[in-house]
Amino acid sequence: MEEIREAALAYYEAGTQEQRQLAWAFFRTLDVDGDGTVSVHEFSNFLRDLGCRMLDNRSFFQALDRDGNGCLDFYEVLTLYYIIKSGRPYCDGCGVFLMGLFFTCLNCFESSHTTFDLCSACYRGRRFVHPHAAILDNYTLLTHKRLMTMGALGVGQPNMSQIISSTSSNLKPGKSRRERVKEAFEAFDTGFTIGTYATYMLPLFVALCRYLIVD
Repeated sequence: MEEIREAALAYYEAGTQEQRQLAWAFFRTLDVDGDGTVSVHEFSNFLRDLGCRMLDNRSFFQALDRDGNGCLDFYEVLTLYYIIKSGRPYCDGCGVFLMGLFFTCLNCFESSHTTFDLCSACYRGRRFVHPHAAILDNYTLLTHKRLMTMGALGVGQPNMSQIISSTSSNLKPGKSRRERVKEAFEAFDTGFTIGTYATYMLPLFVALCRYLIVD
């Protein structure tokens, strides 16, 4: 939750006067009795009226209540405001609120009205059923979108199959372990930056592992 708090505060402080006023208006909407704080009751009623039933639970309220005094001040509500406005997702595997890094189906992200999102535990343990294979973490997804934009602008993108093939063939025994480690990480970094797809990265990763363990 701390990263989300920091993001909410950064947007607020870097925002325009109008944007700050909107945040305060949001706070006053929740603070029905005007006592300068938002109680659990006010919090629950607001989310129920808004239709955000998945956020309407005591554990989420407690996560927002940074100082643990049983009510929310403006800056704690500011975090809620950011969460709602940014459309933070829930895990489609276990239903947990995704506070930090999460994984998203690339196909659904680009061509569907709804996304398919997973927490690290569900993705790692494959505790989900989904028809698409290209699932990226949110940071890699951003890199992928940048590469797609570059491609649309005519910058072009390299062929991952060629990268994997040439990398695998060039990683040959005969060098010191330090040299092999350096080359392997450089190759892996190139593939990760350019490829983004897990299906492309797996054969490259296997080739690198075999290269490193050669005596």
